[in-house]
Amino acid sequence: MCLAIPNNTLFVRRLLTRRRQKMLMAAAVLHMLEDEDDHKPLRGRMMGSKNIRRTRKEVENMWNELGGYARKAWRMSLDSFKSLHAKLEARLRDEFHAGDRTAGGKTPNGDIPTKLRLSAAIRFFAGAAVYDIMLTHGMGRQTVYQSVYGVVNVVNAEPSLSFNDNGAEFPSHEEQKEIAAGFELKSGAGFDKIVLAVDGMLVWTIQPSMADCEYLKIGQRLFHCYRKDKFGWLLMAGCDDQTRFRWADIRHPSSTSDYLAWTTSTVGRELENEDSDLVLGGHSIAGDNAFVESMSMSTPVPGIHISDVEDGYNFYLSQLRITIERAFGILVHRWGVLRRPLSMSILKVPAIVTCLMRLHNFCIDVDSRRTPSPLVDDERNIRRVASRRIRRRRVSSSKRKRKRTYRKSAPSAVALDDRGTPSSLLGSGHHFQDEPRGTGRRPHSPRDLRTPMRIMMQQVADLDLRRPALN
Repeated sequence: MCLAIPNNTLFVRRLLTRRRQKMLMAAAVLHMLEDEDDHKPLRGRMMGSKNIRRTRKEVENMWNELGGYARKAWRMSLDSFKSLHAKLEARLRDEFHAGDRTAGGKTPNGDIPTKLRLSAAIRFFAGAAVYDIMLTHGMGRQTVYQSVYGVVNVVNAEPSLSFNDNGAEFPSHEEQKEIAAGFELKSGAGFDKIVLAVDGMLVWTIQPSMADCEYLKIGQRLFHCYRKDKFGWLLMAGCDDQTRFRWADIRHPSSTSDYLAWTTSTVGRELENEDSDLVLGGHSIAGDNAFVESMSMSTPVPGIHISDVEDGYNFYLSQLRITIERAFGILVHRWGVLRRPLSMSILKVPAIVTCLMRLHNFCIDVDSRRTPSPLVDDERNIRRVASRRIRRRRVSSSKRKRKRTYRKSAPSAVALDDRGTPSSLLGSGHHFQDEPRGTGRRPHSPRDLRTPMRIMMQQVADLDLRRPALN
C-alpha cells in the first residue's frame, strides 16, 4: 500500500501564510485598541480576565472587629489614623483618581475609598502578609501594591509631614535651640549644645537585580554588607531629643562607611566649609566613632587607655548619642516591614523608607513613642519572609577543582536588643576602608582645636563627673 507524501514546499508555504494572517489580525486589534484609548491609565482588570467579586470593608468595621488588637495591627490609634487620612485625603483622591469615571476602564466591584487604600498601606508597613490584606480589605494583589506605592508618593509630597518646618532639609536655628534644650534635660552632665544625634542603619533588602544596578551605575556587590551579611541601602539619619527624625540621607549602598556617606551628603559637604552657619554657633552634632571630631561634630574619645575625664565625657555623651539608636529601634519595631528584607526593586526602597520615617514622626507627634508588639499573624509573616532560605552561588577558593558550591543561609528577622535598638542593622558602616585619602584609618583632628567636644570635656572636668560605678 502506497501513502501519498505531501509536497513539502506547498505545506510550508501554507503554514507561513496562516502565521502571517494571524500576526496581521493581532496587529490590527492592537492598533484599534491604541486608537480607542491612547495614553490613558488603565483601571480595573485586564480585558478577557475573569472578574472576582470582592466585598469592600469599612476601616471602622475592621477596627471594631479587632477590638483591642486594632492598635497592634495599624500601629496607631483610630483617632490618629483618621487624623492622618484627613491630612492626606485630597492628595489621595488625586493620586488614585477617586470618583473620576473618565480615567478609563471599569471597576466592577466599585471604587476603592481612599481610607481603605491608606489602611492597606499601613497594614503592609506593619508587616502584614499581602494575602491577608487582600482578604480583609477586599482588593486584589496588584491593587494592594498600587495602594502602597501611591500612599508612599502622597506621604512624601505632604508638606505637613516634612522633617522640619517649611520642608527644610536641616533644622533651622530656632529649631536647633529647642532641640538643644531638650537634650540638656536628658543629659546628666548638662550638655546643652547638642542639636542632633546622627548614625547609620542598614536597610535590609533582597539582592538587587542587575538591571537596577546598571541603572544606578553601582556594582551589585556594593549593596552587600559583609559585616552583616545582608543586601541593602545605608540610611544616614539624625534625630532630636524626642526621637523624631530631622534629617536623612539614603543614597549609598550598604557597604559604604558612615564617614564617607556623611562627608558626601549635602549637609556634610556644607559643614566642611568653615564659614557655614548651618549649625548654630557653639553647637554640634553628636556621633559615634564612625565620625570625626570637628567644629560641628562631637564624638567619643577612641581607645581604651584614656583618662577618667575622657571616660566620663564618653559616658555622658552616649546618654544623648544613643537617642538615634533608640529612634531606629522605634522605627523598625513600629513598621515590621523593615525587620525583613524588602522584596521590591532597590529603586523603590529610598522612597518607602522616607515615607516610614515621616509616618514615624507623625505617630510621635499625635500618638506616642510607645508601640505595642505586632499581631501574632504579622510576626509570623515577618519571620517567615526573613527566614526564607537564600541560595548563593559561591566559587570555591580551591584553584585545583574550581567547583561551584551552594550555601544555604537562613537569616532571622530583626529583633531589638535589651536597649531597644536593632543591633543587627547598626554598625554596618563602622569602618574607614573607603576613606577618601585611601589610608583605611580613622582621620584625626588637631587636639589643640577648641571644638564643642573639647568644651564639653572641660565641663565634665570642672564638675568632677565620672562614669557611674556598677554596684
